[in-house]
Amino acid sequence: MKPFYVGLAAIIEKDNHFLILKRSSKKDFAPKTWEPVTGRLERDENPENGVLREIEEEVGIKAQVVMPIDTSCFYRGGQEFPMVFIYYWLKYLEGEVNLSWEHSEYKWVTLDEALEESTLEHFHEQFQRIIKLKDYLPKEFIL
Repeated sequence: MKPFYVGLAAIIEKDNHFLILKRSSKKDFAPKTWEPVTGRLERDENPENGVLREIEEEVGIKAQVVMPIDTSCFYRGGQEFPMVFIYYWLKYLEGEVNLSWEHSEYKWVTLDEALEESTLEHFHEQFQRIIKLKDYLPKEFIL
């Protein structure tokens, strides 16, 4: 039986800006492209705990899950590594971004800037979901 993975993506919001990271040139998959915090669920780990762990490991900040916003199926490395991806919208709580070896740069961008970044195209649908979700929130709502 082929191994099956659960991938996690953390779309973290702080003051109407979202954290994106540039993958290191040393990464074997999609080097030098922008992404939110991503990672894999560990054995016997709850997905919400897993996404918070990945955030701590990759950028060293604290965040709070707002809600899961999407799921998808993805094959990393052709058909060799099937993954189900769970995408989370999170609220930044505290800390300074401290990148791990997996990323070379970071920046906080608006939703419009995220949608303009071509190397973030695999995550555009999730950023658009957040735009739609925000349409349902009261104008005075602050995350």
